[in-house]
Amino acid sequence: MYTGIMQETGKTVHDEDAFMYACDRCRLGDIEEKSTFLEYAKHAEDMEDFAETLVEWFYSGDWMYKEE
Repeated sequence: MYTGIMQETGKTVHDEDAFMYACDRCRLGDIEEKSTFLEYAKHAEDMEDFAETLVEWFYSGDWMYKEE
């Protein structure tokens, strides 16, 4: 489970929802988030690679991972 810190304080995202949440946030996000999302999608070997890369990048900022 990802727990928000700093700007994301009060938010939690369960592992099974992490990819979809990241996709939604990038879709509605700023230009940098949208561009990064598209670049990862364009260069991914397959959907699994894309999902892993996106989740790793998206939750590397104001998020902490905690085992569920």
